[in-house]
Order: sequence, then structure tokens, then C-alpha cells
Amino acid sequence: MTKQEFIKEIAALVQKYAPSYGIKVYSPIIAQACLESAYGTSELAVNACNFFGLKYREGRCKTCIGVYDKVGSEQNADGSYTSSAMKWCKFADMENGVIGYFDFTNISNYASLKGVTDPREYLEKIKSAGYATSLSYVDNVMAVIESWDLTQYDEKKEETKMGIKIERRICTNNPCYKAGRKIDPKGGMLHSVGCPQPDPEVFVRIWSKSDANVCVHAVVGVEKVVYQCLDWNHRGWHGGGSSNNFLIGIEMTEPATIKYTGGANWIETGDGSNTKRHVLATYANAVEFFAFICKTYGFNPEDSDVLMSHSEGYKKGVASNHGDVEHIWKKFGLSMSQFRKDVKTAMEGDTVTTVPMIPVDNTSDDTSKQSVKDMQGFVTVIYDGEDRLNVRVAPSITAEVDCTVGEGEVFTVTGISADEKWYRLKSGLYITTIPDYVKFKATEEQKQSTAGTGYFRVRKTWEDKQSQIGAFKVKENAIELCKQNSGYKVFDNNGVEIYPCVVETEKPFKVKVSIPDLRIRKGAGTTYDYHKKNGKAVYTGEGVFTIVKTKEGQGASMWGLLKSYADDENGWISLDYAKTL
Repeated sequence: MTKQEFIKEIAALVQKYAPSYGIKVYSPIIAQACLESAYGTSELAVNACNFFGLKYREGRCKTCIGVYDKVGSEQNADGSYTSSAMKWCKFADMENGVIGYFDFTNISNYASLKGVTDPREYLEKIKSAGYATSLSYVDNVMAVIESWDLTQYDEKKEETKMGIKIERRICTNNPCYKAGRKIDPKGGMLHSVGCPQPDPEVFVRIWSKSDANVCVHAVVGVEKVVYQCLDWNHRGWHGGGSSNNFLIGIEMTEPATIKYTGGANWIETGDGSNTKRHVLATYANAVEFFAFICKTYGFNPEDSDVLMSHSEGYKKGVASNHGDVEHIWKKFGLSMSQFRKDVKTAMEGDTVTTVPMIPVDNTSDDTSKQSVKDMQGFVTVIYDGEDRLNVRVAPSITAEVDCTVGEGEVFTVTGISADEKWYRLKSGLYITTIPDYVKFKATEEQKQSTAGTGYFRVRKTWEDKQSQIGAFKVKENAIELCKQNSGYKVFDNNGVEIYPCVVETEKPFKVKVSIPDLRIRKGAGTTYDYHKKNGKAVYTGEGVFTIVKTKEGQGASMWGLLKSYADDENGWISLDYAKTL
């Protein structure tokens, strides 16, 4: 029997019998069996079906069929060990051995175990009650839980009256969990993850790491399941400021069909229907979740000091400076004011009418059947996010994810989709063409094959063929690639530069900036780096400024070159945030 097989078999029996003994958490018991029996291979396990190191106590374990004699050892307070001959319980099989464990601990000395839902708390209580003498017992068992993700076997999908399910996936390896600080919850804070990753389990895995620097209480996607990462009264790291000390935090995932262009600004990469479907679904699930939380704690959901977004928390002075969740909600007419009303409605058991009952049809995002033309080259992953980059089985945002890849990985390209949004890899799988995430380099054969064929080429200069990063039949696709790569231009088949369109103004003009944090970038586009001083972004600040050139670029309808940066042409601002005087 492999370790995995042992875990599955013992877990099924623990889950079967624990509830009848009032035990609510299963992972520490499964881990105890793994540790005590060396995954079912120890002498006691093999010869006595004793998987928990249970010492013989007459009449204690009802399923005990005899005594097994074996030398054992116990650790003393000074760390030394004492060995002696001991008598151990003997059972007929694994099932009776598991029942024996619950009989053994079903006495007044272990009464505090009943109802406990936190693995570490369970282990600390059972050790203090005299179950084990090892000084490092709790940490040793917790290490087994973490290495095999045994919390997946704990009680899951707690059904609430509001229809949402809560699945316990406590991040026991997270520093926040290990800190063990408790709070008296006074309300909740709503977050949005800030990256195009729709799968909530990705974040559970990230927060389960020992070097994770954040952990919210829960995360939710489009399915009606909330993944609980911390107990509600455990202090999380989610809002910054004092909000961590009194608010329960939940993150909503974001659709794969958006791309951030800087700060909280984002653009569509699909036709919009998938984004809308995802945002509305996560909104509805967050409503249900906070209806459950408010009902549990008796919170008033219509009080903005009780339920708030991260951005509202910043304005109240209790959280860090973030724009979520309004940055993604506002496009769909959603607001925290309406959210609080909907939570109140859900608490009363009524239907929330803000969110459509019928999901938005996103079939137009399915481009998996599109044609793919041959193309040769290599693509390097430059995306450095912890969630990694998805590789899909078909050229569509709706296609199944086959695997994820990380920064620096290189793949051979054999084709490009008709919409030029997907590279076909040598493996037959597909990866995005968005240059924020990958960098493509054509082979010499590819460059030669496109010569004289009416392609629009993306290069630094017409003469510099080696700098070419793309060749397209569709001009708009070439322009889009150029927008997202600093220092490049688009040339037609005759070498005529057709993009970027730089306009020398007849005379400089003035603009008024009314926001304090408009970044100055080194080029006309959000893909250009911004100027920094002491590691922090340089802003214009509010005021009146002179523009000497305008230019199209990614992330804004038009960019303006500031007069003070005219010599090197490396100081551009988005004119979308400036009013021409």
C-alpha cells in the first residue's frame, strides 16, 4: 500500500466515525495515524492494526481484541527518552483500529476535543491531555497535514440557508495562521484579487505556502462555493491598517478576459460577455457569503462601517490605498451601496434582483474551432505572477487549462490562430500572444517567408530585421502588438512606417491635471516603465502642464509629451486624465 493509498483508506474511516463522537475536524487524526504508524508500515500497524500508538487500557477500547507486547519509549521534559516494555491494544483490522482511537479519546480527559474545528487547536488539546509525550508532537503532526494537504478531508461545503456553500481549506502553513492572533469580528471587507485569474483554488494554494505574505478569510469565484482559508475569528492580513484587527476579509476572483494596463485600469481581451458573467456571478456569491456572516454575528449589513470595500476602507482610514472592488464593478453599474442592500435582502431569504437569474451567455468567447495557420518561432514566458500562465487545449479563453507555465520557460511555436491571439505550441497546446505575458521571436525562415506577402511587420526600424517581433496580415493586430512593446513601430510591405502616429503640435498647448497620482511614463503607453525617485513613482501632481507632442499608445486614447521631458522624449502622460485649456 502506498502512502497515498493509506491516507485515503484511513481518511474514509475517520470521516465515517468521527461525527458520532462529536469530533468536527479530521485532518489531525489522519495525520496522527500517518505519523504513529509510518503510513501503515510500523510493527504495531502490521501486527496489531494499531495505527495510533494506543496503549492497552482494560475496557477502554471496545473493539480491542487483545494485547500486543512491545518496547516503547517516552520523551521526558528535559528532552531525553526512557524506554520500557509496554502493552498495546490489538485490533482485528484498520476499521476497528479507528473505532478504537475514538473510544480511547472518548473520556472526560479529552472532552475538550469535541467541536474543535482548527487542526492545531485539536493537536494542542490532545497533547496537553496526555496523549503524547513528544515535545515536538504538535509541530510534527502539523507538518504531515501540510505536506499532504490533509485539510481537504475536513468537514466541507457547509450549506447555509442562503444557498452558498463553505468549504474549509484552512491555510495552516501560512504565517498569518501560525501567528495565532484572534479577533472579535465587527464586520467584513470585500476585495477583488487584482489579476485576471478566475480560479479561487489558485489563491488557496498560494496562501497555503509558508512564505505567503497575505491571507484572507475566504475566496470565491463563479461557482457557489466559498473557500474558507482562516477561521472567522482568526486575524487575517488582507486590508492593511487596522482593518485586519476587526474585519473578516473575502477576495473575489477576476475573469481571465481582462488585462491590467496600469494601476486599477484594465481593458477587455474578449467581447465582454465572459467578463460580465464572471463579475455578476462573484458579486452574487459575495452577497450570499456576507448574508451568512451578518446573520451569524448579528451584523447590520446596511452600515458602511460594518460592510465595506477595500477602497472604502482606505477612505475611512482603516485600510491601505486600493481601488477594489469598485474599479471592476463600476463598468457594470454595481456599487457597495447596492451591495449592502442586497445582503440585507438575502438575509431575509428574498431573491436578490440586482443580479440576473439567468447567466450571461458567453458562448461568443469560445473561439476553440477557429483555424490556425502555420508559423515558426519561439516564445518565452515573461509573466512572473505566482499563479503562473495558463496553457490551454484550444485557441480560446474558454478552453480547458492543460497546465501552467512560469517565467523564463521557452516553447517552440508552430502556428498562430486566425484571430492572432493564440500561439500553437509544438505540443499542440495553446498559449496567449499578449506581449505583457510572453515574448515571441520569429525564426529566420519565418521572417523570410513573410517577405513580399503583404504583411505588416513590427520592428524597431525597417532596416533592423533582427528586431522583428511579429508579422500580421491584419494591420490592427500589428498596431496592437506595437502598442504593447516600447520602441517598436509598424511598417507596411514597402517599409513605410504607419504606426506609431506621432503628431507634432503646431504649437505647444496646456492641460490641467486634477488628480494627484498621474504617473509620468518613459514612453507613450502603459507598457513603458514610469519614472521613479527613491524607488517610488513620479507623478505630475495637480496643476497645469505644457504638452509638445501627442502620440497613440496602449492604455489611453492619447498620450502627451511634457515640455520638461522634450529633449529625450521620455516623459509622457495619459491625456485621458487631463483637460485641454
